[in-house]
Amino acid sequence: MFISIPFEVQTVVKKESSLTGRSVRSLIADKLRRETAEKVYSKELINNLNKLNEIQQLPRNWNGNGARRFSKKTIKKAKSLLIDLKFQPQVFPTANNSIQIEFDGENGTYLEFQITKSTQLSYYWVQKDGSETNGKVPCTPYSVNQLLESF
Repeated sequence: MFISIPFEVQTVVKKESSLTGRSVRSLIADKLRRETAEKVYSKELINNLNKLNEIQQLPRNWNGNGARRFSKKTIKKAKSLLIDLKFQPQVFPTANNSIQIEFDGENGTYLEFQITKSTQLSYYWVQKDGSETNGKVPCTPYSVNQLLESF
């Protein structure tokens, strides 16, 4: 039997395979067994993918301060990342040609990531006590989901 797997999902699985050492075939089989189309294509995910399509169409100087158009590579990377996140973030364009994704915690915590052409994501985290942390993690759903578990 042949099953069509969206390109974005294929990209995510390849990245996860290289990070975890599991075979692509094994990862896809696991995802097909445990995930439903409703989860993979939730309303929140569809809204975020549509927002990324809108961001990709923004013209040069979209912010009135000389911002460049967004690269296809950055948009593609953001889509690939969002497809396999446990929770969907809020998505925003930034003037420095990055996509910012944000998570607001119930207890006043805040976590944001900057998606660029780089293989690393920059993150900024405000903890419940107000302390701030920033750093970089690999641009993979696995890395983001690990931080989200702690969040």
